[in-house]
Amino acid sequence: MRIIFLCLLIWAVCSAAVAGAAGSDTEALLEFGRGIRQDPSRREATTWNPTSALAADGCPVDWHGVQCSGGRILSIALDGIGLVGNASLSALARMPMLRNLSLSNNKLEGFLPRELGSMASLQLLDLSNNRFSGPIPSELTKLAGLGYLNLSSNGFHGALPMGFRNLRKLKYLDLRGNGFSGKLDDIFVQLQSPVHVDLSCNQFSGSLTSISDNSSMASTLQYLNISHNVLSGTLFDSDPMPLLDSLEVFDASFNMLSGNIPQFNFVISLKVLRLQHNNFSGSIPEALFRETSMVLTELDLSCNQLTGPIKRVTSTNLKYLNLSCNSLEGTLPITFGSCSVVDLSGNMLSGNLSVARTWGNYLQTIDLSSNRLIGNWPNETTQFLRLTSLRISNNLLAGELPFVLGTYPELISIDLSLNQLHGTLPGNVFTAVKLTFLNLSGNSFEGNLPLPNHDGKNSTSIDLSILPVQTSNLSFVDLSNNSLNGSLPTGIGDLSALTLLNLRQNNFTGQIPRAITKLKNLLYIDLSSNQFDGSIPDGLPDELVQFNVSYNNLSGSVPSNLLKFPDSSFHPGNELLVLPLSESPNGSDKSDEGRHGMKRGILYALIVCVVVFVTGIIVLLLVHWKINSWKSSEKGTGQGKQPVSQGQSAQRSAETSTTEMHDVSLGSSPTAESGAVSLPGKERQHESQDVPVDAAYFNEPIASSSAHKDNTTSMMPSSSSSPPDARTQHHHSILRVHSPDKLVGDLHLFDNSVVFTAEELSRAPAEIIGRSCHGTSYKATLDNGYMLTVKWLKEGFAKSKKEFSREIKKLGSVKHPNLVPLRGFYWGPKEHERIIISDYVDATSLSTYLSGKIVSSLLALIKLGV
Repeated sequence: MRIIFLCLLIWAVCSAAVAGAAGSDTEALLEFGRGIRQDPSRREATTWNPTSALAADGCPVDWHGVQCSGGRILSIALDGIGLVGNASLSALARMPMLRNLSLSNNKLEGFLPRELGSMASLQLLDLSNNRFSGPIPSELTKLAGLGYLNLSSNGFHGALPMGFRNLRKLKYLDLRGNGFSGKLDDIFVQLQSPVHVDLSCNQFSGSLTSISDNSSMASTLQYLNISHNVLSGTLFDSDPMPLLDSLEVFDASFNMLSGNIPQFNFVISLKVLRLQHNNFSGSIPEALFRETSMVLTELDLSCNQLTGPIKRVTSTNLKYLNLSCNSLEGTLPITFGSCSVVDLSGNMLSGNLSVARTWGNYLQTIDLSSNRLIGNWPNETTQFLRLTSLRISNNLLAGELPFVLGTYPELISIDLSLNQLHGTLPGNVFTAVKLTFLNLSGNSFEGNLPLPNHDGKNSTSIDLSILPVQTSNLSFVDLSNNSLNGSLPTGIGDLSALTLLNLRQNNFTGQIPRAITKLKNLLYIDLSSNQFDGSIPDGLPDELVQFNVSYNNLSGSVPSNLLKFPDSSFHPGNELLVLPLSESPNGSDKSDEGRHGMKRGILYALIVCVVVFVTGIIVLLLVHWKINSWKSSEKGTGQGKQPVSQGQSAQRSAETSTTEMHDVSLGSSPTAESGAVSLPGKERQHESQDVPVDAAYFNEPIASSSAHKDNTTSMMPSSSSSPPDARTQHHHSILRVHSPDKLVGDLHLFDNSVVFTAEELSRAPAEIIGRSCHGTSYKATLDNGYMLTVKWLKEGFAKSKKEFSREIKKLGSVKHPNLVPLRGFYWGPKEHERIIISDYVDATSLSTYLSGKIVSSLLALIKLGV
């Protein structure tokens, strides 16, 4: 009995201990869970239930990501469920039996606590792709059983703690994508036997000069990535390659390493070597290209300072070869072994491109851009059946575009821009089954665009009926800076997948086809520097992010959805293109538009008021001047001055007025072939005693010769004048003159409705009815009583008879009920003998004539005197 009682007592004590341990682990787990603010998957929130029953051994049942045994939690795996919050790792540190802790791919934040050093059983710690920050505590190096440590893609920073040599079981170390710093040698000298080491995307400095001092690490290492740091100097102090006999992937790209590239002899397991974007110089080791030396499948030495030729590639394992952006010289290799991707762009390679016919049928991607290659792509059809991308831009290629390019069944991208290719474009490049990218810009291609017109006429002489009917997958077409011409075919609308169309700097003509509006995926379109005319089609997609039609001959109105683009998208050029005011993009702007409209209305009203006020002041000044002139005339008459004296005074006034007038050129016209008669020649008063009536002095009485004393000036109305009305009786003195009889010029009449001769016109008495800066107007009464208005132009207004005649005929052709018709004109031999003849209209003002309202002349005079 005593033995049985002792056993029961021991069992009870152990059960209580297990229950207590399980309870403490569960409480720590719940404390960690309380720091979670968001759980999109609801897995942790719904399964971590503190009220649920525990298993017989005290472990929580069906808690997501939790593994428990014997009352102890052994593993927590909550990867990639979107947890957000502050992870209380110090609570989890109270689980002494926890082996695996994986919280990767969440949005957890916090620091690594020192308590992690007490988790003696921890073998795996994965906190990658979270928001943890801070330094790495030195207590982490006390986890002697840790074999997997992944802290990548967080915000950790600072130097790594010393003591990594204590982590003897550490095989996997991933610290990439943080802000760690320090010397790289200080880390490698501590690592014992790692297999995978990734220290990329940090701020580590130094080089790998001490790697040969740690032979145990070198012999086990299979993956080493130290790219995207600030490493400098030579890569290795000596040749440690014999020690790296297990290395499969080595990436030291994007640093500042210099010197020669190591030979990598006897590294028979190396599959991937990436040393791009450094400062390596010298030639490329031949061992990297040999067939039996290694199993290298990827070699990237791009963007260094390597020189020399490219050796013959005989390796059957090498699939990816990138030697771009160096200073390599020589000709292209005659073979690339089994390479599927070859990038030799940005070097100084020369020679003929025809060597490509020996490259075999393994190539899928070829980039030879920015070299000095000549010749042309071989027009072969028996190879390159796997080719997906061909880029040979910025070289010296010449000749026509090979027809074979449109026959490659897997070809997706063609870039032959910036070469010297010429000729017409083969139509099959637009119907290739898988082609999505076509860039032929910067060449000398000519002819029409090889696309069909749906009116049954093709834009090229190629018989497109022989081509297979395929739906084009082209999404990028750049044919800019060529010499293509003709109209843009309507078949452009069949390229339904097109997102970019660049036809800039060509010679396209005609209208932009409406079929272009069918391109609903279009984002970029440039048709500038062509000869397009007509209007811009309405219906282009609203999603356009770039549009340019400048330097064309377009007209009409710009569609409303294109008004979002700047003026440089439409001009220079397109002088007849109208840019209407764009509408408000949303209804909320209507009130702002109304307020702006009200402000504009107020501004316009103020401008009108100012103009009216200024005009009123000018009118008042003119009225005041007229009143003073009238009073002076009345005073002069009352003093008994003779008419001739008044004429002399008027002559002096006219001379002064004439000299102040501005010269305005008037066009002239050829002499009429019919109805042309002579008009008396006019001479200046100081040139002859037989004085004519000059245009500049037609407002004054001038004594004529003794042979014409019957035509002397009179201050009284002529008997042949129209009967005087009240206005003429009370008006200021009217000067009447007669023209001399000598006929030396040409009289031109526009029609036969009023017929008179130059002699009859010269006999007609004249009255001054107005004066302007162009000359003086007179009322002339013919022998039959018909009255004309004679406008004698100021000297210098008409220079050429041809242009003068053309302009007067244009004015004479204008017919309107409210316009006084022109009857003809006179062109004399003297520069001052230019006369325009029209009908005489007897009206107080234009307003009175148009409205028919007659205002009392006496009333007008009374108003004038006020």
